[in-house]
Amino acid sequence: MAKTVVVGGGASGLAAAYTLERAGVDCTLLEKEEYSGGRIYGVVREGYTLDLGAQFFFTRYRSVIDIIKRLGIEDQLVWFKPSLGILRDGTVHVVHTDVLYNITHPTALFKFRPLSSRGMRRGPKLGVKLLALRKKLDFDDPLKAIELDNISTTEYARRSFGDEILEYIVQPVVSALTLGEPEEVSAAYGLGLILYAMGGLGTLKNGIGFLAESMAKNISDLKLKTEVTRIVLEDKEVKGVEIGTGKKKEFIEADNVICGTTGTVAAKILGDLPKKMTGILADIRYSSCVHVMFAIPSKPLGSVYGVATPRREGLCMPGFVENSNKFSAYAPPGTGIMHTFSFGEFSREMMDWDEDQIKERMIHELQMVVPQFPDEPTFCEVFRWPEAVGLCSPGQITAVQRLKVDMGGFKGLHLAGAYLGMPSVEAAIHYGVQAAERVLKS
Repeated sequence: MAKTVVVGGGASGLAAAYTLERAGVDCTLLEKEEYSGGRIYGVVREGYTLDLGAQFFFTRYRSVIDIIKRLGIEDQLVWFKPSLGILRDGTVHVVHTDVLYNITHPTALFKFRPLSSRGMRRGPKLGVKLLALRKKLDFDDPLKAIELDNISTTEYARRSFGDEILEYIVQPVVSALTLGEPEEVSAAYGLGLILYAMGGLGTLKNGIGFLAESMAKNISDLKLKTEVTRIVLEDKEVKGVEIGTGKKKEFIEADNVICGTTGTVAAKILGDLPKKMTGILADIRYSSCVHVMFAIPSKPLGSVYGVATPRREGLCMPGFVENSNKFSAYAPPGTGIMHTFSFGEFSREMMDWDEDQIKERMIHELQMVVPQFPDEPTFCEVFRWPEAVGLCSPGQITAVQRLKVDMGGFKGLHLAGAYLGMPSVEAAIHYGVQAAERVLKS
């Protein structure tokens, strides 16, 4: 079979290259960073597992679970239904997400009061709406929810459920999962995130990064620190890719190229496409994030996995999580690993701060919510994501569908990436595999 080059070694590119390799295709994967994995990258430091990007899987992630099974690492999967808190007026209100627990402990639900009496009466309306939409909210097939594409999550939630549900339920969930604001996110994506979150969460015993490692070790020709500067097209047909800059440019000939980068990077390296197509890619919006992880000698949250902090509380983070409560081996016995995330305008501001400033700000805010959080953690790891999570802005599903149709006119060029669906690890894996399958059919 003809030569195939996969551009981008994140979740989508890894899934594409792994699928091709498994089918015996001559394939080269090119990644500009010194590591592969992208948003499913992780490391282990001093016995602590650090998920530097994605923090968990949802139970409805069909493509992720399928590739985990194909890799033979299904025994690594851990599913959990955590206890979660919502901060309001300085008080953390905790709820169990396990339905069976709530049935057997009815007083626990009675104590969960982050909303006013009026808000509590309106809350079930959100649940009913999500159940009615559950077949349309599909991360692998966003067109099912096209009717919700041109309205923001904020506008939809305010109109349907009221301002309090928006600010103390919808916004905290959407911001924690996208690291953006609900005004930036379409109702299709925002409601989809809430629905998927209700089904439970999962991780791998060795961390999310173990999925990236498992795919990478099955790819024989993976080149790191290799930046593609142009995907070359002539007469609507792929010819190959250019790597390097200046006089050190190199051309790699290929009959098929899978572009598994972010939309914004794809727009830059696909300059041979018509401007109406690269314009759609350039308009894909991403949140930014300063991701801060603290190893600490205790577990101040107890068994609670995470706390959402609504923006009305004025903090720079949409919440924080205790990752040793996902799986005990994430941290040495008796210790914790607290992860915090900046979001929205705070992220754009903090991206230029030095690590000491970031550390001081995050510890200050954590201690406002969890007073027993230590002044000096065992260690602090700061990881910056200029493009953290795709926001699926209002109108994006419609625009990307036009792009998909137009792509049919270009021989040998295949797009892959989370932005093609509802941005997520699931969409990244799904569209990476799908691109590889198109190559195999050709």
